[in-house]
Amino acid sequence: MISDVRDSFLPSSFFLNNRSRLLERLPEIALAVVFAGKAVSMSEDSEYRFFANRNFYYLTGIEQEESVLVMYKNKNSVRTVLFVQPEDELKERWNGKRIRMAVARDRSGIRDVYYLPAMDDFLQPFLSDDALPVALEENLKHGPGKAFEKAILSLHKEREIISIGPVLARLRMVKEACEVDMIRKAIALTDEAIREMAAFIRPDVTELTLYSSFDFALARRGCLVPAFPSIIAAGKNALYLHHMNPTGKAMAGELIQIDVGGRVAGLCADISRVFPAGGSFSERQKTLYAAVRACQNTAFSVIRPGCYLADLNNEVRNTAKETLESMGVLPVDQPAEADVTSYYWHNVSHHMGHDVHDLCIREAAFEPGMVLTVEPGIYIPEWGIGFRIEDMVLVTEGGCEILSQSIPREWNEICDLTACQEEESRC
Repeated sequence: MISDVRDSFLPSSFFLNNRSRLLERLPEIALAVVFAGKAVSMSEDSEYRFFANRNFYYLTGIEQEESVLVMYKNKNSVRTVLFVQPEDELKERWNGKRIRMAVARDRSGIRDVYYLPAMDDFLQPFLSDDALPVALEENLKHGPGKAFEKAILSLHKEREIISIGPVLARLRMVKEACEVDMIRKAIALTDEAIREMAAFIRPDVTELTLYSSFDFALARRGCLVPAFPSIIAAGKNALYLHHMNPTGKAMAGELIQIDVGGRVAGLCADISRVFPAGGSFSERQKTLYAAVRACQNTAFSVIRPGCYLADLNNEVRNTAKETLESMGVLPVDQPAEADVTSYYWHNVSHHMGHDVHDLCIREAAFEPGMVLTVEPGIYIPEWGIGFRIEDMVLVTEGGCEILSQSIPREWNEICDLTACQEEESRC
């Protein structure tokens, strides 16, 4: 039983190593500046809960808004400085305690931590050198990082700007052991929350009941915000892939799609299951369930070092076509207008990590240490049903390990979880 995931942290050595690997990939002399970001206004006097820019967190382990990481390297040395918000008794009275320097040093492994007002004077001599390349995240749409990019470009139009996004994407694709440990914890957290939520499943259960019970199960274990907004889709709502507004109700005989995930120490889980509202699957629903599981098993067998996302998607799409033909949904030797994509709507996999759809280079081959989802889905509007089953895998030297193996996956295991199994008349 997980008590409080807020007690889980990645070690400072992890962030130190990430900074070192980034610096190794920059020119011999360069300045790198990475911003945590700023909380986004929700209304006139409140803001959305803050999450630091994931690249900033990957390099520092700090979640404090407006923090800034500055790294300078030359032929002889490296200087790393972290700037954080100053202590402010009045602002903290209203908005909560800010991170203290000692905590910032401990979490990040950065010795030189200063308050934000000192940053401009610190940067001035570096930015006055037009020949010094500056490494930034170039694809930011807004926030302090975007403002900084515009400012230095307006003052020094000829300055060389290095985009660190692709470099960090390449680094983040392969997980360190400590990251995999936290992903396992995020999956275990998700598992516990799914089991608690499943106890409410019965005919006429509302999406809101399941949505709120899952999110509550996460919150009371210290995960105050899920890895992504929980998706609970009853009946035909499952035909909307990202059904975010839990307004529906599951009638007897209908299915309930869940797509949910917890977060631990910044690492995310992403799990999908489908439940029968009445506690048992119909024969047609079992047929579709077997088809989706066949697609999953194809993916599990294909994923290995050297494989590509495109290859994986093609193999699973072929399995979907074969199963749809065997079910009579697609004609054998179908004409072009009866294409499998009429029922197989999305790709089977994406990278997982500090983001649910983690940074990746889609054209890169799989390597040991990569964490992927396996989430085939088949949707048949004519039948009024469709769903996906999603697990997470770790690419290993010999293939892949199913990280979410402990979460019930087979249709009979799913039935055993639901509340109505306690009522024999409904099962």
